[in-house]
Amino acid sequence: MGVFLKNDSTPLYLQVKNKVKKDIRTGILKPGDKLPSETQMQKEYSMSRVTIRNAMAELETEGYIIKVQGKGSFVAQSDMLRLPIGVTSFSEDARIQGVEISSKVLKACVEDRPSEIDREFFKIPGEGEIMVVKRLRSVNGVPMVIEENHLSVDYRGLVSEDLSKSLYEILQTKYKVVPSNKGRRSVRITFATPEIADYLELSPGTPVIESEMCVFDMNGEPVHTVKDIVRGDNDRFFKWYV
Repeated sequence: MGVFLKNDSTPLYLQVKNKVKKDIRTGILKPGDKLPSETQMQKEYSMSRVTIRNAMAELETEGYIIKVQGKGSFVAQSDMLRLPIGVTSFSEDARIQGVEISSKVLKACVEDRPSEIDREFFKIPGEGEIMVVKRLRSVNGVPMVIEENHLSVDYRGLVSEDLSKSLYEILQTKYKVVPSNKGRRSVRITFATPEIADYLELSPGTPVIESEMCVFDMNGEPVHTVKDIVRGDNDRFFKWYV
């Protein structure tokens, strides 16, 4: 049973919803699994019926569960997981749109250069260290995004993973961490340096979109910061991803 904090700023129904969602996304609950009844959950979690009902209603709306009249609630069979609500990965966004993606790892190492945002987000004293995963993401063979993720050094084991695949899937399956909530975010227009232009196959000086974001897990713990440099000349993908 999860730990639910009644004096926490997060409403109880959201705590219940996030626990069930985490169990689904980390594979504890699998497609087709039957969930306990609302009455069973009410007793197990010491929650009111209304709290449980609200949590289950949102899970159904977002496509995580389906309700079958007279039989109960089940984990949805769809592997899309699920509607693009909250934090989704580049890989998931691409799958939703039916495009092919590929990733080239540009860097995967521990560095001694946390940014000001990293120091604040991860509460790194002094200079400290940060795990860096930098990749070039392509859509249908076209270089689209230079993506640089910074994580706690607790994830230094990522250097031995196949980072050409979805980083979020690795975090969910190996580390049981579900990136869930967006924190501070900034977006601005900049101009491609010769290095950026070379990666994205653009002319130097071409406008690109630069964004930075902090991402938390379902419990409000920091997962990663990410800086994306996105080409803006393909609005079909850009309007969804950024």
